[in-house]
Amino acid sequence: LLARLEGRSSLKEIEPHLFADEDSPVHGEILEFHGPEGTGKTEMLYHLTARCILPKSEGGLGGEVLFIDTDYHFDILRLVTVLEHRLSESSEEAIKHCLGRFFLVYCSSSTQLLLTLYSLETMFCSHPSLCLLILDSLSAFYWIDRVNGGESVNLQESTLKKCSQLLEKLVNEYRLALFATTQSIMQKTSNSAEGPSCAFNRQSDVDVDYRPYLCKAWQQVVKHRIFFSKQDDSKTSNQFSLVS
Repeated sequence: LLARLEGRSSLKEIEPHLFADEDSPVHGEILEFHGPEGTGKTEMLYHLTARCILPKSEGGLGGEVLFIDTDYHFDILRLVTVLEHRLSESSEEAIKHCLGRFFLVYCSSSTQLLLTLYSLETMFCSHPSLCLLILDSLSAFYWIDRVNGGESVNLQESTLKKCSQLLEKLVNEYRLALFATTQSIMQKTSNSAEGPSCAFNRQSDVDVDYRPYLCKAWQQVVKHRIFFSKQDDSKTSNQFSLVS
């Protein structure tokens, strides 16, 4: 088992434009993409997924990705489009070869997510090339869990707490990196201009605007947090663009 796990692909070069060398995700780390709806979090996940499942000969990492979709918003055609634009020859066979390294799971409740995570251990053991776990999004069941938990905060957060602890255990034991998205639902009002342009900031730059609402167990396991927001200032220096 140890020999198989040691064979997992390195994630150091997964996205040089997003991660500086010292901040590159490594096995056993949990990274959170946080921001309002429509700021490019899921779009970034498509590009990270494509980078990971592309063969090394095409500039990819040749690894496998497990994508857990809790919002039921995953667009396979969008992922295929990203792959087509990155492949030197985007044949149907080449696309199928890449998608053969991609696994998609849907979850419709926090309880189902917890049970799914327990059931995936066998897969992690049998797929030594699986190096990236994606969860979009971890905050999908926040309001439902609050209602189901009644007046008790402990009951409201119970399942997510277990999910957070299990995710930490899985990424450490099976040497995975986890990217998880969360939606900002408690934020200051702003006059952001509508549009697809986005900016990302390190946590130290936007602490005043960040209001954590998920359970403490999740806050403690996150290694890096990247903030996505709609661009409201054309002079913003920290920008990224996705070309496909």
